[in-house]
Amino acid sequence: MVNEISQSQSEYTAMALRALPNSLIVGNTTAGADGDVSYINLPGGISTTISGLGIYYPDGRETQRVGIVPDIIVNPTISGVKSGKDEVLDKAVEILRH
Repeated sequence: MVNEISQSQSEYTAMALRALPNSLIVGNTTAGADGDVSYINLPGGISTTISGLGIYYPDGRETQRVGIVPDIIVNPTISGVKSGKDEVLDKAVEILRH
């Protein structure tokens, strides 16, 4: 299970799990923010960070700024959140039971 705030190690893990037979990634596209963090100091006391390494799928496709696209996309809904449902978890459990 992944979503838009999944990044770094969780993206590596999703890529590794995807290589296994019978695995599925469920949820929303990840942040696409993985790799070594580089710190940059700018004039005026401003500082920022960027991902300093390119991370690629084994076939050469880039993941930076793209993220890991799930095999099964599940978007939480406002009504689900209001009622305390976790639609992503529910879908993952449904898949595991079948």
